[in-house]
Amino acid sequence: MKTKFVLLCGGLLATAGSSVTAATLQRSDVPAAALWVAHADCDGLRPTVVGQYLLAEMDKPEAQAKFAAFQAIFSFDPRRQLHGLTLFSTGSKPEDPVLLMYADFDPERLVTLAKAAKDSQTTTHNQHVIYNWIDEKKPAKDGVQPRTFAAISGRNIVIFGQKEAPVAQALDVLDRTARGLATGTFPQLGAPGNANLIEAATQKIDASATDPSAAIFRLAKLLQLQASETGRQVTARLTLEAGDESVAQTMATVAQGLVGLMKLQQNKPEAVKFAEALSLVQDGPVVTVSLTMPAEDVVAGMKADAARKAAKQAETK
Repeated sequence: MKTKFVLLCGGLLATAGSSVTAATLQRSDVPAAALWVAHADCDGLRPTVVGQYLLAEMDKPEAQAKFAAFQAIFSFDPRRQLHGLTLFSTGSKPEDPVLLMYADFDPERLVTLAKAAKDSQTTTHNQHVIYNWIDEKKPAKDGVQPRTFAAISGRNIVIFGQKEAPVAQALDVLDRTARGLATGTFPQLGAPGNANLIEAATQKIDASATDPSAAIFRLAKLLQLQASETGRQVTARLTLEAGDESVAQTMATVAQGLVGLMKLQQNKPEAVKFAEALSLVQDGPVVTVSLTMPAEDVVAGMKADAARKAAKQAETK
């Protein structure tokens, strides 16, 4: 699935109240034709043990300096004013996804910045203006410089995409002139009363053919992820649905093998602890992998991973 989305949300957390209540997934904001959807409830994550750890990381001097510069430019502090992120795609191409950012921001300031970007252009879609500009951080493809497209819906949703058509489609859905997710599509996503901080689902799984660990995803026809933290316990459930029971048995075998490999990583005790917290159940064509783990152990694993990366970077200098 879209792991970069989860990492993106993890880096944009901090404490603060908000006037925006759309932190949980809003099914009616997602096109009915979505092939995959991923959502992060940033407001819900902030007060958790994991969220507080991320807050502490954001309070470190090096991070503070970066956020201060960001806030000076955009008049927007994502650590405090970002409430939810929804990423989805109705197509299979890398440039098809659209990001909905629910936040407290100054629309006029964002419009001013969009107009000041390199080769800024505008088009209209119904009553909306779609801005686009050259994305200087991305390399040219076939001699064409990638562009970013953006629009504002109401006063608390910013829409980002790499093509104009998906952004226009998202605006139609937000205007309720196009259908959102029907009750039968990814029915567990955004269910009333759930406490999921991260949830995602896909019915078109694009996994690397060269990565053996990705075989389990290639075999699945439907995948769903839900994660939450309650009472200082992190729980997560990954559900994979196959075409039939025999394929599900193969998926379960692959998953058990991956868990076994994790338990052999004696140089990474946090990975062993993570593997031991996993349980796997196959029921007909469905394989469910569940995790229940103290939030403090999750944070310890994140710290260990960060320390390894820092040491590796130090070695390359």
